[in-house]
Amino acid sequence: MIRKALAAAAALWILVFAVSCSSSSGQSAGPAATPAASASAQITPATLEKGRGIYKTYCAPCHGESGRGDGPGAGVMKPPPRDHTDRAYMSTLTNEDLAKTIQMGGALKGKPLMPGNPQIKGDDLAALVAYTRSLSGSATNP
Repeated sequence: MIRKALAAAAALWILVFAVSCSSSSGQSAGPAATPAASASAQITPATLEKGRGIYKTYCAPCHGESGRGDGPGAGVMKPPPRDHTDRAYMSTLTNEDLAKTIQMGGALKGKPLMPGNPQIKGDDLAALVAYTRSLSGSATNP
């Protein structure tokens, strides 16, 4: 009984944290990136660094700093957060898939606990897609 209550409280905390992070507007408010814009963005060290900063803010609490799905909030999530270092899986996703999942949430890919981040748009979204893909070393998959 206590275990269920603690799990529910932890899940609620994660949800509140995710919603509060999603509603903060630290990213550019440019036009929404189309999937094609995400795929065609020039990938430079500066782009990857920008993506890393966005990843650290919005993704690392669940996916972990290295993207292995082992962030501080991962322990109570069922299903667990996706391992972005899994090259085989990441190679099956297009940049459009990644962009849609980032903006609309994980329910698209069977990960209902991942919140959508519609505020991440334009160059920020393209940088985040590029950085997320770089964690697995998979080639850009337009």
